[in-house]
Amino acid sequence: MAISLPNRKILDEMFPQKGFRENLKNYEVNRDSFQTGDLIFFSGNHWLSNLIRIRSKGAWSHVGVVVKIEEINRLFLVESILEVGVRMIPLSFLVKNYDGHYHHYNGRIAWARYEHLSTEQALVIKEFALDNLSKQYDKKEYYRILWRTIVGKEKVFHDDKYTCSEYVREAFKHAGIYLKYERGDFISPSAIWSNQEIILKDMII
Repeated sequence: MAISLPNRKILDEMFPQKGFRENLKNYEVNRDSFQTGDLIFFSGNHWLSNLIRIRSKGAWSHVGVVVKIEEINRLFLVESILEVGVRMIPLSFLVKNYDGHYHHYNGRIAWARYEHLSTEQALVIKEFALDNLSKQYDKKEYYRILWRTIVGKEKVFHDDKYTCSEYVREAFKHAGIYLKYERGDFISPSAIWSNQEIILKDMII
């Protein structure tokens, strides 16, 4: 795994939060090093984020995957968001405009990478990410996924509606990489983080 982070307190102690300008400068310095298939881990300040961390006994509450469009030199984050579904936003929005009101993400963010990801595997992950954009679900599905996130539910991967962690795991599964998870009815961002092949590249926020 990247680094053992059993809770948010340890995360903040190991990586003290920096100011907006320093975070933005650090992102710009690292920008050209991001690759398709890189993972972005979030530790939010929302009450639901705290529930997810308690449930998973880890520091992370959300995860998404990076997609790079080489032809136009653009970086995107693809993530599955409750009530919205799967969306793609510019990666720079993490530090500039995550909420649509020109604020950075409200919490902590880490950039990580699955070691030895091949070019072919990265292409499959990109295809999966783009093929599954804009999957929508109704209010009933919102509460079903919320319940599943907190307490678990059988047959998690037998539909095409995903929590953030399920989405990432399924993308990697299509590339022949099977990320481990807690048990048959639950998967969290911290479980993905705990895979031995995941390495921390840098803290974004």
